[in-house]
Amino acid sequence: MTQSLLKIKNVKKAYRKYNLFGKEVSKFSALNGLNLNVNKGQIYGFLGPNGAGKTTTIKCIIGILEADSGEIIIDGKNIKHNELYFKNKIGFLPEQVGLYGRLTAKETLQFYGGFFDLSTEEIEKRGKNLLARLGLEKDSNRKVAEYSLGMRKRLALCVALLNNPEILVLDEPTSGLDPRGVKALRVVLKDLNKKGLTIILSSHVLTEVQEICSHVGIINRGKLIREESIEDIRKEIEKKSIKLLLKVKKFSENDAKDLLKNNKIKNLNQKFNGKHEELIVELKEENIPWVTDYLVSKGIQIYSIEPQKNTLEEIFLKETGGHLLEN
Repeated sequence: MTQSLLKIKNVKKAYRKYNLFGKEVSKFSALNGLNLNVNKGQIYGFLGPNGAGKTTTIKCIIGILEADSGEIIIDGKNIKHNELYFKNKIGFLPEQVGLYGRLTAKETLQFYGGFFDLSTEEIEKRGKNLLARLGLEKDSNRKVAEYSLGMRKRLALCVALLNNPEILVLDEPTSGLDPRGVKALRVVLKDLNKKGLTIILSSHVLTEVQEICSHVGIINRGKLIREESIEDIRKEIEKKSIKLLLKVKKFSENDAKDLLKNNKIKNLNQKFNGKHEELIVELKEENIPWVTDYLVSKGIQIYSIEPQKNTLEEIFLKETGGHLLEN
């Protein structure tokens, strides 16, 4: 039986502006009764358009902001009035990594470890293990100013893991990384998750979320609009329609118009790859034989038929009404 580790219940948070006399002149509601649940052992992708409330939610979870109302419960206990206790249960990797360039990696861990009331010996022991796991052991005596962005991200992750958190919260962890750095970080996160760490990942890179996350929550205008395993969401979409990639010859614009006239086809995209016409057809699975029979009856040569998976991006756009994620 899965056990809930983080539960957000009907949380509301508004940003207010006041004039010189202390009178409220404007109010923006960032969270409007947000409900969310993360179970132990999940890698939870946290998605939403810009302004949806993702950053506000993260700040409320890690204790930078206090919710106006509602409850944030970690491991069965409300964080209100227990903020310091729960901060020790959470590791946080922000999008913009702020580290002191004049310190070495070892000195950085000693500095931040002090905030967790860890002894020098304990920080050294944990730090050595983390630096080795994240491939920084050989560079532990170098100044952080000499590190690449990828190395600084890994060191910041060491800092986030120094207190042995139960939950690791990541805000745009792959931002600024090259493909090699992204892959290395993905391997590290999957390895940490296999060892029992629960991870909450907020990202604009939907392909990365689809690659690494087991579950996803989509919010819009401060409310949760979808929360499910990625696989279950994809299966549901595919029940309604699937996509086929057909490579054909002798397919004209008139053929495309005739095909679209039939209500069995939801969408059709066409392009020439230099050798064949490529058709991406969206339809119900039961209508696949009809499409192939139709094309053959028109004298169109079919060279291959390949099913296409619905991507998380398509699911996201469907759920949020077409709002694109922006950096």
